[in-house]
Amino acid sequence: MRLAVLAILCGCAVAPPTATADDPLADLNRVARAAYAAARTRALANAGPVLIAGPEHVTLLHGGARDEFELLPARYQDLKSIAHLALGLHALWFQAVPDPASLRQLQAAAAKAVLALGTRGLSAEQIERQREIVRLSRAVDGAAALPAYERAVAPLLLANALDAARAEIADLDAVVLATRSALGPADFARLQVVVVGSHMAREGDPVMQYFEQLLGEREGLRLVFAEGLWDEAAELQLLGTHLLDASVGEGFFGDARRLHRDLLADAAARVLAERR
Repeated sequence: MRLAVLAILCGCAVAPPTATADDPLADLNRVARAAYAAARTRALANAGPVLIAGPEHVTLLHGGARDEFELLPARYQDLKSIAHLALGLHALWFQAVPDPASLRQLQAAAAKAVLALGTRGLSAEQIERQREIVRLSRAVDGAAALPAYERAVAPLLLANALDAARAEIADLDAVVLATRSALGPADFARLQVVVVGSHMAREGDPVMQYFEQLLGEREGLRLVFAEGLWDEAAELQLLGTHLLDASVGEGFFGDARRLHRDLLADAAARVLAERR
């Protein structure tokens, strides 16, 4: 019984059960994990509406229908591109002396980009800020100039980040308004949200912060962060895992979030504490 329970709790991808007379315990593990996979499929089928957010678009799945919304307006992408100029400069000198041609190429691209700023829908203040970032970047001619440049440009990059966050959150507001209209109050109250993002952006991800505030809860139950999962099938499978594991955690341990951390976490902490 204990082995069967642990097999179900693992929540791994499974293969169909097959008979293996040589190893009855391995056979038990396969059968139990297949039962878990089938239950995960049922959990997802009964989940209600699902909103998959990010990084560049939002998908609403409900009642067999599918609605797509664009995320990240052009102004967000433009501010991000100028910020990447500073990132590129730092990267050129990271643990190496850059090829002069690479530096010239980056600075030439920046010069062309700054000429296009007036046609991108940015405010006068934003345009002037981008020009200053480019001006400071074009003055960097060696590693010795990099520290002062980075200190000077950092406040400008953070100002870009603030404007970009406002643009992104305004886009999310529009998506949520359309979602409420499409679903109605009852189905919106059952909405499951999957936020897709990268590992380095996970902590403080703007979309996660937005939906934590909207739903009034942290990640784990109705809100899931799909780290590094860029295809919809994998994102939905992760949601199914969260839904099923919440039921398992509540059933065995009285805590719906218990399996959102390793089953051995507490035991390992105890064993390591005994070694001190």
